[in-house]
Amino acid sequence: MAEVFFNEPTKEHYLIEISRKAKIAHTSVKNHLETLKRQGVIKETAEKKGERDFPLYKADTENKEYTLYKKTDNFIRLKTSGLVGYLKDSLMPSVIIVFGSYARGEDTEDSDIDIFVMCKEEPLRLEKFEKLLNRKIQLHFKKDLKDYPPELKNNIINGTVLDGYLEVF
Repeated sequence: MAEVFFNEPTKEHYLIEISRKAKIAHTSVKNHLETLKRQGVIKETAEKKGERDFPLYKADTENKEYTLYKKTDNFIRLKTSGLVGYLKDSLMPSVIIVFGSYARGEDTEDSDIDIFVMCKEEPLRLEKFEKLLNRKIQLHFKKDLKDYPPELKNNIINGTVLDGYLEVF
């Protein structure tokens, strides 16, 4: 159910909407939401409609617990989507590194997935993976990391190796 908040971290959700998206009965959703609140993954506010207050739930993106769970979920999604295997089989790169907001667990609905692939550039069809991951995928091809500006080099080096080995020195 946390996936609802990982997919749309900037959006506020009503209980019934979360129930529909997670495909879980709203009575169970309420219990799960309480757990996620205690863990610091989400926060709750209320919207007044007439005489009633309707609870709204949103990802607590400032909380380190949220970021940890989001980052873990991102890596699991990359693995289970088959993208890493597809890149490995299609390109035979020496290393595949995810970097940027997706690697840090700070991505939002508008973010892309930045992936550095150390090999020569080849055209690939990524639409299937973009749909599965609900994000655009931006591949960065280079045969050598030295060809990048220092800021981008640092981002890549501080990313997470998904496959292979990055030799920096």
